[in-house]
Amino acid sequence: MDTQIQLYISLFHNNPDAVFMFDMQGRFTCVNAAGEALVGFTSQELLRMQIWEILASTEGLDSKKQQQILSTGIRKNKHYQLLHKNGQVVDIIASSFPIFQNGEIISRYSIARNITQQKKMEEVLHQMQENFRLISENIMDLIFIVNVDGMITYASPSVQAVTGLTIDQVINQHFSILIYPEQVTNAMSDFAQMMKLKTTLDAEYHYLHPDGRMLLFDVKGTPDICSSGHILSTVFVARDITERRQSEELLRYSDKLSVLGELAAGIAHEIRNPLTALKGFIQLMEGDEFANQQYLQIMRSEIDRITSITSELLIMAKPQTLRFAPNGLLPLLSSVIKLLEPQALLKNVSILTDFPQVTSLILCEEYQIKQVFINIIKNGMEAMPLGGNLTIKVVERPSDVIIRISDQGQGIPAELLPRLGELFYSTKETGTGLGLMVSTKIIRDHGGTINISSDVGKGTTVSISIPKALKPTVSFND
Repeated sequence: MDTQIQLYISLFHNNPDAVFMFDMQGRFTCVNAAGEALVGFTSQELLRMQIWEILASTEGLDSKKQQQILSTGIRKNKHYQLLHKNGQVVDIIASSFPIFQNGEIISRYSIARNITQQKKMEEVLHQMQENFRLISENIMDLIFIVNVDGMITYASPSVQAVTGLTIDQVINQHFSILIYPEQVTNAMSDFAQMMKLKTTLDAEYHYLHPDGRMLLFDVKGTPDICSSGHILSTVFVARDITERRQSEELLRYSDKLSVLGELAAGIAHEIRNPLTALKGFIQLMEGDEFANQQYLQIMRSEIDRITSITSELLIMAKPQTLRFAPNGLLPLLSSVIKLLEPQALLKNVSILTDFPQVTSLILCEEYQIKQVFINIIKNGMEAMPLGGNLTIKVVERPSDVIIRISDQGQGIPAELLPRLGELFYSTKETGTGLGLMVSTKIIRDHGGTINISSDVGKGTTVSISIPKALKPTVSFND
């Protein structure tokens, strides 16, 4: 028995956790060294105190409540806050056990562990998590956590606003769901290289939005490497740079137009002078009965072609004074269609129209807009050497009008579409590229846009957007 008592006393005093004993009035009856260190009071001081005196909060602890607590059975892993002698609050996790004698509880003993530092670290971690939540919820950049298999385990709330996909549609999916299909192979190769070399990834990828827009993202990936050198996961931050890139392209395009304008003005001026002389001599030769009329006809045709090219070059020159006025869109289209119908009949092309009954006025320079329609419709007819249908559809929107001109030609490969509109680039053997470039400039000067979509073997559609000018007016067909 003495050995057991000695063992108990040794365990009590040498326990690394604080051990307190108190009677049914809450008075301390025994405390070990760890208990003294926990609250800063000596055992002599504690033996003159009650447990309630070192509790940080005793609100609502009347004598009845105190007795109820002391009479309760085992209380395990409860969180309390104690007052240290120096006034600081100490967080503890404690278990309390009753001591029985003759079936009655005569006292209690408690084992307590200091968790103050743990609580502080939990609070710091919670604050970090809260800060991360605030950042991830309020920035438009996309933040993803991707595991070593390429599966998305976390996506910031901004994913829905930017990509059009819900978080549920993205979580547990392979990251390739956010890459344009034609770039998936390259993206997976980049990911594998990052995992192999344990280096950061910096790349640009396209993403096809559900609404049909093509977005461009600047993507940065960083591996999360543990102390053993293994990659736990990767963090990706993606920024939508579509508008920025479009602005850069527009700036480059404007610089190109400026240089081209100066060049075009000089070329057109130099060409027009000899053209005037050539036209004059041809007119004199037409009165000569010995002149070869077939040759003269060829010369007239080629001079007219050169004149047309110089006229287009002049449009690309320094800004001209434009006289914008409200015009009905359908009357403009109707006049162009009537002009080109004879040429369409010769080429076995049927011009089909799908016009609304009411259309808005557009603020435009009439002859320039007609030139755009002529250029696009002629391109469509030339794309169908064996004939076919050329459809012209007008769609009303709140702020603009869309004119879609579709042919049934062979179409244009996707890799060539971005080059359309460049100077001297054309899919036609004798084309100069000026027609589309001039048309694009005219529409931009009118505050609109031109977009080209094409399916190889099916045809091409040119969509022209022009802002509205005034309230809708009744169609000229009414």
